[in-house]
Amino acid sequence: MSYHATMSAPSRADLEAIPLLASLAPAELREAARLFTIRTYPKNAIVATEGDRAELFNIILSGRIQFFWCDEGGRELKLGVDGPGGHFVDATLGGEPVLISVIAIENLRVASIPIAEFKQLLLRHPQAGLVLLLDVVARHRRLLKETKALTMEDVYGRVVWLLEARAVEADGKLVTEPMTHADIGQRVGATREMVGRVLRDLSRGGYIRTERGRMTILRKPPRHW
Repeated sequence: MSYHATMSAPSRADLEAIPLLASLAPAELREAARLFTIRTYPKNAIVATEGDRAELFNIILSGRIQFFWCDEGGRELKLGVDGPGGHFVDATLGGEPVLISVIAIENLRVASIPIAEFKQLLLRHPQAGLVLLLDVVARHRRLLKETKALTMEDVYGRVVWLLEARAVEADGKLVTEPMTHADIGQRVGATREMVGRVLRDLSRGGYIRTERGRMTILRKPPRHW
């Protein structure tokens, strides 16, 4: 289901929090603020749809999004998650259609700028363009790693790759966000039952611990089972 966003004007503090604009001086930020609109979306709002022609470049201020593909039968393949400082529909900067649909998985707040204005902003501030370039390169590397895992690993390898990719350090341990077996299956192209078998084997082997949907990596799982 899609939603209309509520909109407001950005503050200087909003723009200062955007890594892409961190190199701009205060006066430059005030000038740039006139080009942006703050938009808010509720959780589960579809904020971009594959095939659409996007008019806005969006930078996340708070909340998180999920990238996904959906086929004609309604089956979804969940892709990466992004949060504050991230951006979406950057692949449309050349005027091409949106390649990946985007849903808000938390209440979302973004700074939006018309793509034509954003291009002019990058020309005026090439340092911001360099930051964007490096970020796009990093995203491309993550996509290549993900594609390699999805196409060359078996189900066990894909599940382990996802757990390691999504885990962040908390109290000295690597812990994932809450994920159901179905969520994992949609990310790695496997059934919920197959995912469940892999996770049970990892748990019995002392490699992970599951609590309230979060998985703690206790020790590095073997490359192959």
